[in-house]
Amino acid sequence: MAQKETVLLTGATGNVGGVILEHLLQTTSDNVNIVLRNAPKQIPLFQERFPSEISTGRLTFTSVPDMTAPGAFDAAAASATAVIHCATPVGSDSDWVKDMIEPTWTIDHSILTASQESPTVKRVIICGTLLQTLGPYNLFDPSATITDTSYNSTTFEEAKDGPWRNAYMYSKTNAERETWAWYEESGGKEGTGFDIVMLLPPSITGRSPQVGYKPTAGPGGIGRIYHALLGYE
Repeated sequence: MAQKETVLLTGATGNVGGVILEHLLQTTSDNVNIVLRNAPKQIPLFQERFPSEISTGRLTFTSVPDMTAPGAFDAAAASATAVIHCATPVGSDSDWVKDMIEPTWTIDHSILTASQESPTVKRVIICGTLLQTLGPYNLFDPSATITDTSYNSTTFEEAKDGPWRNAYMYSKTNAERETWAWYEESGGKEGTGFDIVMLLPPSITGRSPQVGYKPTAGPGGIGRIYHALLGYE
């Protein structure tokens, strides 16, 4: 019998990661190991939603309270076949550089190095945003063309003091640039043993799979769209 694939998933408590988790469990036979920052609080939510998957060992958990800590993903990646990275720092008004810009690449880099050291990881999928290719100057330009060389032009100086959108656009774009530079310096697939897929979705809306989810007007696609269209607070 062929050995099952094991997917290491970050961001499963979010909307995108939650949908991905559902898809993996419902349409594949893969085992899934999800990374949790607040495991004591979050595990009971998954136990309520996926009791059979947990009881059979198909769904497991790795507690990583600080994803920026050195080697944070080493143990979990060691037995993974693929990594899907959806978690992202949301930042704060107090320090956009410390809370969003720097951690975004630090976490990505930690996942990449952990995957490189793993004997089993064959693919790393990083969930980014369409804003890595557009904006702020051509975000709403219907004639804009996106290619694999398109990058958001927001500078560090424009991002470091906020607002949130500037810091977010820069942090994600910078992390993608750093990712491809690291991959090339590491010898690509031949040197690392895995390929990289960068997903760049636009704003995301629809049903949220999060247990007890309540839309807010804060950063994030689903909450902002619910608020704008339906007036939810």
